[in-house]
Amino acid sequence: MQLGYESAALGVKNAAGNEFFKQKKYHEAAMHYTRAMKMSPKDPRAFSNRAQCHIYLGDFSQGLEDAEKCVELDPTFLKGYLRKAKVQFLMERYENALATYLEGLRCDPNNLEVVDGLRRCAACIKRANGSDFELKELKEMSGNFQSENDFRKFEKAMEQAAIFKKEASDERLMRIESERMARTMEEHLSGVHQELERLKKQHAEVMEKLEKANEHIQGQLSESRGQYERLLSEHDHLLHERNHAVREVQELRQKRGQMLSVLITSMHCEFSSSELECATENFSSSLKIGEGGFGCVYRGTLRNMAVAIKVLKPDNLQGQSQFEQEVAILSRVRHPHLVTLLGACLESSTLVYEFLPNGSLEDFLACAEKRRSLPWQTRIRIIAEICSALTFLHKNKPHPVVHGDLKPANILLDVNLVSKLSDFGISRHLLQSSTNNTIMCLTMHPMGTLQYMDPEYFATGELTCQSDVYSFGIVVLRLLTGKPPDGIKKIVEDAVLKGDLNSIVDTSAGEWPDVYAQQLAHLALSCTEPSRKCRPDLSVVVWGVVEAMRDAATIPSASSSRSVSDENCTPSYFICPIFQDVMNDPHIAADGFTYEAEAIRSWLDGGHDTSPMTNMRLEHEELIPNRALRSAIQEWLQQQNMAL
Repeated sequence: MQLGYESAALGVKNAAGNEFFKQKKYHEAAMHYTRAMKMSPKDPRAFSNRAQCHIYLGDFSQGLEDAEKCVELDPTFLKGYLRKAKVQFLMERYENALATYLEGLRCDPNNLEVVDGLRRCAACIKRANGSDFELKELKEMSGNFQSENDFRKFEKAMEQAAIFKKEASDERLMRIESERMARTMEEHLSGVHQELERLKKQHAEVMEKLEKANEHIQGQLSESRGQYERLLSEHDHLLHERNHAVREVQELRQKRGQMLSVLITSMHCEFSSSELECATENFSSSLKIGEGGFGCVYRGTLRNMAVAIKVLKPDNLQGQSQFEQEVAILSRVRHPHLVTLLGACLESSTLVYEFLPNGSLEDFLACAEKRRSLPWQTRIRIIAEICSALTFLHKNKPHPVVHGDLKPANILLDVNLVSKLSDFGISRHLLQSSTNNTIMCLTMHPMGTLQYMDPEYFATGELTCQSDVYSFGIVVLRLLTGKPPDGIKKIVEDAVLKGDLNSIVDTSAGEWPDVYAQQLAHLALSCTEPSRKCRPDLSVVVWGVVEAMRDAATIPSASSSRSVSDENCTPSYFICPIFQDVMNDPHIAADGFTYEAEAIRSWLDGGHDTSPMTNMRLEHEELIPNRALRSAIQEWLQQQNMAL
């Protein structure tokens, strides 16, 4: 019974070793075979199996030892010879391996593995000696077989072994190729599977995005449909309003034409086309004295008087608007310093003005020779005349009028160099805004001359009286310096800042009194402030300064042919309204009147907030020094002292 148990255990160990050997776990297999050897030290199979493990592990000496022990235990056990010969062959002991195969051949002459081992050993030996191996030599090496028949059998077995070996080699190559192809296919299939998974994931992401995009597009389409319906409704409403507006415009044009006809008729000066052609010699180019974007101006003689005839282009909408605007304004207003509209011709859109022989102020400023005929006294007078005309327009009732294109080219001079404003084609009546309580005219297309245009008007389209104040400031700077308008404000600002104003004043006007030059420069710069809120009031502050300057500049000198009684007569504007005495330090108050500084300050300090002259409430308590009047008073006092 004990023997059966040991035999079973031995079988388990050998079986376990064989299983590990199949898994190529040679160390574990060798351990199990070693245990089997300990259980049965005389079993050649355990030594043979462990020898095979040592061979695969590369431990040839131990493998050779186990193989020799196997042969020693059982000289008839063929596997022992095969293991021993194989180790010897791997150790390149080809003669020893050949001898071992020959010993195994005696155990089994027909064993193909033995025969193949003999052939390989013989071949290696011959190769080492530099010759080829033949079967006869193997016969000689193996000694005499028992019979010739045995040799033929051996020879046949060798042939079959060669065939089987070739088949085995081909099969092995095919198996290797199949395994390689299988691995390649497996790798390819794995890549395809991964790519498929990636594509599935990508497809899912794309589908999710498409669903979201579809939802978004559906929402946008719904919103767009709503917007389209609203826009369609608005379009219908605007179309209706447009048709209504067109009808109103047509009615207004008809009424305006009737109104213009009435205005021209009321002027008692409606001219015919034939009269105008006769007056201008059929609009001869030799009589042309001016040309602009909206028409031409001719000099002519009409009903025995010299006239200027402006022919506007009837096919030009702006020219037609200019014709209507000039008739509407100049037929209603009269002022010494506004050009006089004598009449018009409706059928040819022609305007007839008084003729001013000296042309425009621009003609004088642009010509160095002509500038000399404008002394500084005349220039100050022109400044006062333009200020007076603008004030008159801005105070027009019921609606103020703003010129909108004030510049030297639109200031004409008569034979005595008296100035008159002209060209009211883009002038506008101002209306009170419903949003900010400002009197203004709003337009989407600001017109005028850029160098003289109010920056706020250019930026916002809001035309106000302060827009004319800005243009007036640029005109004053030109009269003061004689320079062109481009960059003139910066030139004067720099000169004032450096205290070198005298270097830029126009010397062709004569020797400017320093106080007048300084006062005009400061006044003009304040008029050209970028913000209209910072510009002075034309009718109060500006007029107060230029009126006094004009009056002082036109005082006759002591050498003039005046009577002594005239010389001793004190000008009324030298007298302080409060002190009733000649002023020493005249200042302009918010009401536009000039007072002795001490007197008006005492009046304000006493709690008064109204004007001493008009009894109207004063807008502010600021006082402006009237340097021009002070200089005139001092000059007059010096003349009085010299006369005494």
